[in-house]
Amino acid sequence: MHMYKVIFKTGFFLAVLLTGLTSCGDISQDLKINADGSGVLETTFDIGEMMGMMKGLQGAGLNDVTVEDEPSFDINLSDPASPAEPVDPMQSVLDMVTDPSYTRDFDTLFSFLSIMPDSVREKETRPDLAKKLSLRIKSPARSSNVTFGIVMQYDSEAHLRELVDYMDKMDEGSAGGVMAAAGPGGLQSESFLVYTSNLKEGWIRFDTVDYGGIAGEMGMSGDSSVMSSEDLGMMEMMFGSSKIKSVIHVPGEVTSCTHPDAILTKDNRVILEFGFMDILRKGKLDGYTIYFTPKK
Repeated sequence: MHMYKVIFKTGFFLAVLLTGLTSCGDISQDLKINADGSGVLETTFDIGEMMGMMKGLQGAGLNDVTVEDEPSFDINLSDPASPAEPVDPMQSVLDMVTDPSYTRDFDTLFSFLSIMPDSVREKETRPDLAKKLSLRIKSPARSSNVTFGIVMQYDSEAHLRELVDYMDKMDEGSAGGVMAAAGPGGLQSESFLVYTSNLKEGWIRFDTVDYGGIAGEMGMSGDSSVMSSEDLGMMEMMFGSSKIKSVIHVPGEVTSCTHPDAILTKDNRVILEFGFMDILRKGKLDGYTIYFTPKK
């Protein structure tokens, strides 16, 4: 009889998975702002390292999972008496494209409405927002690496905030199937760029983003000294090289940015890159303002 158990040696690793972080890889934010206030935000999550780590645990024979203060459980997949799990189409796609024997580059955009289960779609109260959202899955040929991109097409900055709020409110009772497709634990609103602006005067402001809640759930609370050396080592292993990269396409000639590390390009882009561990230690991502000369 083939048995599967889930085992974690400390509650810390499970806590990392449950924080709502989509991956232990990079997050890329690509924001294109049009002169009329509309735009497209594509937020990409690289979960290749996470998948490789999980597959490595399986390959190492870690099939039993123990969670601190929680009972272990068994799922017998070979016993005919065990209830059959429904096949998840998105999981089937993911399994296919991350198989090293798959010989094609995969880059496909799925509308949120198209991947919602019928039962969820029928109860959807904001189809106007859902149809503005898409999920992009990319995986190179012969590779287990994969990225998920959440694409938001918005009409104004207020509309963008509405879309982010809509994503933040998604849960298992509404559109959990869509959120689950984006990776372990769903998504956090902190991952999405929102802004205020005056495009006629030529400025775009990104407010400070509070990561204190996420850091606190990991036991950091802005001070890594409160963590054990084992837990801090685990954090460094999982997030030490992870970055958040923001690329903002401005509707005019960029003149300056208040962030000292911003890169200004000749094709009207502002590029910033932040180390994820630095953000967690600090508990926040500092805001900044971009100034530009509007196109006439």
